[in-house]
Amino acid sequence: MQLPDCSIIVCTYNRADMLRDALASLVTQETDGWFGYEVVVVDNASTDDTAAAIAEAAARSSVPLRGVVERQGGIAYARQRGIQEARGQWFAFFDDDQVADRRWLLELMTMARRRKIRCVGGAVHLRLPQDCRRELAPICRALLGESVDMPAPLRYGRKVAPGCGNLLVHRSVFQEVGGFDLSLDEAGEDTDLFRRIRAAGIEAWYTPRAVVEHVIRPARLCEASLRLTAWRVGGHVARREHAEYGRLALSMLTLARTAKTMVASPLGRLSAGLRRDREAAAGARCAEALALGYLRGALQLIAPRLFHQETLVSRLAFRADPFTRQQTPGAVARERSSHASPTSRCEVIR
Repeated sequence: MQLPDCSIIVCTYNRADMLRDALASLVTQETDGWFGYEVVVVDNASTDDTAAAIAEAAARSSVPLRGVVERQGGIAYARQRGIQEARGQWFAFFDDDQVADRRWLLELMTMARRRKIRCVGGAVHLRLPQDCRRELAPICRALLGESVDMPAPLRYGRKVAPGCGNLLVHRSVFQEVGGFDLSLDEAGEDTDLFRRIRAAGIEAWYTPRAVVEHVIRPARLCEASLRLTAWRVGGHVARREHAEYGRLALSMLTLARTAKTMVASPLGRLSAGLRRDREAAAGARCAEALALGYLRGALQLIAPRLFHQETLVSRLAFRADPFTRQQTPGAVARERSSHASPTSRCEVIR
């Protein structure tokens, strides 16, 4: 049997309905006849009809499509299992709540061939609910995964990093820098991977032509969910900068970020209030949540004996919202890779 050139790796947990649309977009990818691909679906021990969704897609697919079960909960474990199961020399990472453009994989592979590189990321657009008429603030769009203000190809670096929802990596890169950090069971495994890729001097580029749409459910648009996402992202940034620069540099960065937030936040709120712009006000509060998450994560890393709060990534209950104080009992580790929100209302908090 001829091995595929590329393996698309899709990790999923209890999203059978969204997974069906995701897989339908992956089995019809254009290749211009110069490469072949397979689809590997890693089921992180779902309890819905995910297995049936995979079987249905495999039966209809003209390209090899197969599912494997990873019972250890956590997105890092699922992605690592995907690498182990993939047969291609290239790995294209994709999420179960996305829909790919027909030329998505072709554009990633073309960029890699044109620039002779081993790591390429693409653009993420938002597919908002049909009845949503909101003009989200840029920071809110970014928190939902959109590639904001990135209309042209660029080289990834410290300020702009790819995510595993739209990423092509050659097998040799993992042989060189290692696999995903399995301790990052909630999130941040992709930024940690890119940190090591960049440290190894491996060139990586972004192309706006490789497009996926991130399907956004109404629950993710409520401000409580956006602020919770911002809070977590702040903690992940603190962990990444601690790993890259060390404790002393993180201390200086924390002081600088905190000072900037103390100035920018009141100005942002005042400006939004004067303009009566609810979306801008929500964006300002999300920026505050981002800074708060960074501060808490940084303090725990800088002085763990003084700051005894639970670590942001490994112990924070996924459903716990530090702003609304809502929590759904029974959260499990593998649910941490889900994007579900603690509330189902699509609104901006006044």
